[in-house]
Amino acid sequence: MSSSSQDRQEIAAVIEQYRRGFATMDVEVLEAIWDQDYHNIIYLAQEMAQPVYGWRGVEQYYRRVSGFLERVSAMTVSDLSLDLFGDVAYAYCNFHFEGEAQGQSHSADGRVTFILHRKRGTWKVIHYHESAPGPLAVTDGS
Repeated sequence: MSSSSQDRQEIAAVIEQYRRGFATMDVEVLEAIWDQDYHNIIYLAQEMAQPVYGWRGVEQYYRRVSGFLERVSAMTVSDLSLDLFGDVAYAYCNFHFEGEAQGQSHSADGRVTFILHRKRGTWKVIHYHESAPGPLAVTDGS
């Protein structure tokens, strides 16, 4: 297997770990995908007006969300696309989430871009940008 192919599999496994972490609302699984020592972590969640900066902010965000959600019934990831640039990579995917918070059903659909870097041979997330799907279906005109 080429290193590029192996890297792609490892990055896809990080994205699966992200999906599984939210599906089970396991904060430790979510935290493990991050390079917690990276000095310029940015986490942009679609429900927040401002980005979260730094590892402590991401850690607090996950703990707040896990305390807010009572039950998760679905978390899926689709349309994974990724590319490598040496020891840096990006991954893009769509997600669908369903759960319950404060006795109310909660669902969200979104698009996510991850930036990862290789740290001591392991791919770790350093940037996360989530956004709501757009309101229009646009075709490419073909």
